[in-house]
Amino acid sequence: MKAIQVTNYGGPEAASVQSVDTPIKNKGDVLVSVIASSVNPVDIKHMTPGTVQEIDQFPMVLGWDIAGIVIEADKDSAFQAGDRVLALHPQGSWQQVVPVQENQLLKLPEDIDFIYGASIPLGTVTALQALRKLKIKQGETLLVTGALGSVGGYAIELAKQAKIPLAGLVRNKEQKKMCEDLFDVTMYVSDETIPAFTTVFDTAGILGRTEILQPQGRLITVSDDKVSLNVEKQALWTEHHFVRTNQEDLQTIVALFSKGKLHSRIEAVYSMNEIQEALKLASQSGNNGKIIIVF
Repeated sequence: MKAIQVTNYGGPEAASVQSVDTPIKNKGDVLVSVIASSVNPVDIKHMTPGTVQEIDQFPMVLGWDIAGIVIEADKDSAFQAGDRVLALHPQGSWQQVVPVQENQLLKLPEDIDFIYGASIPLGTVTALQALRKLKIKQGETLLVTGALGSVGGYAIELAKQAKIPLAGLVRNKEQKKMCEDLFDVTMYVSDETIPAFTTVFDTAGILGRTEILQPQGRLITVSDDKVSLNVEKQALWTEHHFVRTNQEDLQTIVALFSKGKLHSRIEAVYSMNEIQEALKLASQSGNNGKIIIVF
């Protein structure tokens, strides 16, 4: 079979399609034929030298999102050959066949296609779990930084579903207009005067601005950057959030997609043989949606 392997730290040129052995299914695994996956910021970080997202051994197969079809499962499994499935699978998704633990899998509803499905798992579950950790109470407010990004956009839609008073923060006026049209919530540009919020969900590495967080407010971030000492002193607490695979969380998300209450934006779709082009686009700032890889 074919897999996209990263052979060293570097840019898009460090990834290429290679022939590898088809993995063997162990008991408790479901063998999945991957139809589509996506490129996430964490994949770019893994390829970049000097970040906290280090690669233990080369060559490495990256990728967290899987939309595909079951090839083989245990006799007593809830899945069977031919089932359309979705998974949040930490690393190893960029290959044609993947053994996936059954508790990471969901059946993909017929109303969600494989490309759209591949955009869903990592970004949405990250947003859901981070918002849950903030424990936002009635009367509190939320600021989402990086509102045009994947995780930021999902966070805004989830917060709106929960009727949380919120606003977003973006880089420039063009992004502000785009987000206002997409989400119908108040948006701020970084250089504007921004009110202080009781909670902040940071998806853009904006970790040094005390004026956006009320005293004893709470801040959670998916950035690898350090929270500034001044923000730490002002906050009740701050936390770096790391997503955890959770079948129930993914099921909650998929149900919202099926009901039309959550939405993905697709920037581009590439074949696995175009992985370097996909990574080049993903490395650029200002993308307006997920970048999908089809296998």
